[in-house]
Amino acid sequence: MVVLRKEIAMNIFAPSYYKKFKCIADKCRHSCCIGWDVYIDDETLEKYSAMDGALGERLRKSLKEKEDGVCFAMKENGRCPFLNDCGLCDIITERGEASISEICREHPRFYNFFSHRAEMGLGISCEEAARIVLSAEGKWELVCVGEDEWEAEESSEEELDVISKRDELIKILQGEGCLEARVDRMLLSAGVSLPQIGIEEWYRILSDMERLDPIWGDYLDLLSDAGEDKYPAELEKNLENLLIYFVYHHVSGATDIEDIPCRAAFAYLGYRVLSAMCTAKNKKDGKYDLADLCEYARAYSAEIEYSEENTELLLELMRRLAL
Repeated sequence: MVVLRKEIAMNIFAPSYYKKFKCIADKCRHSCCIGWDVYIDDETLEKYSAMDGALGERLRKSLKEKEDGVCFAMKENGRCPFLNDCGLCDIITERGEASISEICREHPRFYNFFSHRAEMGLGISCEEAARIVLSAEGKWELVCVGEDEWEAEESSEEELDVISKRDELIKILQGEGCLEARVDRMLLSAGVSLPQIGIEEWYRILSDMERLDPIWGDYLDLLSDAGEDKYPAELEKNLENLLIYFVYHHVSGATDIEDIPCRAAFAYLGYRVLSAMCTAKNKKDGKYDLADLCEYARAYSAEIEYSEENTELLLELMRRLAL
């Protein structure tokens, strides 16, 4: 007798705030169409090769082959050639969102894939994503948002261990007591034991790393006057959201349970640096605005999370320091 194996689709999970995201297009002050190489996936490249009309000809003339693949030849000011003066995409305006490349459709989403499920989130290098993530109210939770085309397989013990520990860390961060106490408990649970490093030393380390945008230097300079003062009390929920975001994004990528301490420490570093920037801003101006944290977080994400070189440097540093 032939036994037919039933294929089970892989479910996709995301934070409950995920579906609130919608690109704000021309209202965005930091367009993702400026300053980044826009690579074209093979399927979209075939579409562009066959596209008729003036737009098709313009698309083909704008393509540039690089070592990592085919991308648009950006203008001298770093703008995508299809970003018009109104801050809108000519490709979307003329042919719809289905005609843009995969990287443009997916940004600012990130993914973590496991054998039995996929998880996604909103990367905070996008200002609108940062606003949604940091201003979220209520408890953080994952919800099923759809199915992936891949077939779900049996999960490995290592994957289940990573997910279980990740969920435990997030639960601790949403527990009782002040945020600082919860952060300490989270680090203890993750097996992180960091040496006493002042914010001035982190300022020096981050200042020596690859820099993509000059404005990041201005934000880093805030750390030179941050000291060890506590952040404004009204920041607590926003900073909780921030650290949960970092844990969800980066601890989920651990290869096994032994890889968790350095990734939890990396998540903590983002929280520590950004809370110190807000403390310094509050000391300097005597006021705090959530928009400040959103902007610092956006810049940090662009400079660190979206720089493979900077991320790997800090992860390697945390491997040496966190145990």
